[in-house]
Amino acid sequence: MASTTQPPYVNPVVPFCGTIQGGLQDGLEITIKGVILASKDTRFAVNFQTDTSDNDIAFHFNPRFESGGYLVCNTKENGYWGTEEWKTPLPFQKGDPFELSFLVQSSRFQVTVNKNLFVQYTHRVPFHGVDILRVTGIVQLFSISFQLHPKNAI
Repeated sequence: MASTTQPPYVNPVVPFCGTIQGGLQDGLEITIKGVILASKDTRFAVNFQTDTSDNDIAFHFNPRFESGGYLVCNTKENGYWGTEEWKTPLPFQKGDPFELSFLVQSSRFQVTVNKNLFVQYTHRVPFHGVDILRVTGIVQLFSISFQLHPKNAI
């Protein structure tokens, strides 16, 4: 049975920057519900950060609606980006609602979109210091919720 670790953010304004109480931990699932805006802009991003400066981003999840649509995942350490990981096709459409879940596991993030596994991203830096969630770009958010799953249930 999952337990709630902190109250959800309800209808947060984008750009959004909020605290993950207690930081990331193995078994924590963060679920973001919203809609992709029909905009001339082409991107949104979800960043898991160690502070609000953008110098250290443990996981940068960046869907891009250009060149047919693709996902870029990366890590930024001390202000420097690592090697990008790309994935296609995108499971998002402009104008459509979505449910995006990030499950923290000991070795990786497991990301589902609308309850379907989309991508797994291996940790490049320790995730325990990550306590900031930032969402930017062409999305309207309905909620960001947090659940902690027992390790034997994952």
